[in-house]
Amino acid sequence: MKIENILNEKFTVQVTGGEARLKYRRGPENSLDLYSTQVPPEARGQNIAEKLVLEALQFAKDEGVKVIPTCPYVHRWFEKHPEEAWRLLKPLSETSPTHGS
Repeated sequence: MKIENILNEKFTVQVTGGEARLKYRRGPENSLDLYSTQVPPEARGQNIAEKLVLEALQFAKDEGVKVIPTCPYVHRWFEKHPEEAWRLLKPLSETSPTHGS
């Protein structure tokens, strides 16, 4: 599975049913605001969203920047992985996911 970073705005991968993507934008202190994750229904249950998150986290680490988990999926991922909180710009308790992402 090859995940691509397209135009500094999203990580994408082609899967059954189309394109899975994790969209981001630059936030305060050049952080990555991970704000929307979408996986086609036909490809759900295969950990594709998590693979996109891990790719985004590696990119952030390589860039030397922190992340903001405004996407509900990404926010839940950090709740399940508190050992990764060092990657966050602010504590998870201070970050609210946006709905409809």
